[in-house]
Amino acid sequence: MLWAIFRAMPRAVRRKVLEREEVVIEWRITGRRDGRQDVRQLVIEDGRARLLHGEPLEADLGLMMDGGTFLLLATGNASGPHLYASGKLELYGDIWLAMRLPRFFAVRQAAAGR
Repeated sequence: MLWAIFRAMPRAVRRKVLEREEVVIEWRITGRRDGRQDVRQLVIEDGRARLLHGEPLEADLGLMMDGGTFLLLATGNASGPHLYASGKLELYGDIWLAMRLPRFFAVRQAAAGR
């Protein structure tokens, strides 16, 4: 399920964002049995979005969380500020970018008002 969300992520970026932004957003998913992290980077540049495996580029914003937290966030069943305040979401880099991030995606929110 996690990887299906990641694969769909570039297609969910709003056209307006593609036209205006040039950013690298890094997602670090923790909780693997071997203690390592799965890393994906969403690169928005030149009017398009693409997903990279690993961390080949310097990220403007990084988000670190476990897989369950990522699912809650991606499906709109939890808010970023709430997850951050509860310690379930760690951010590094451009915090202002983190505040704009929900508006980057054309995805229906499951939990209105959260």
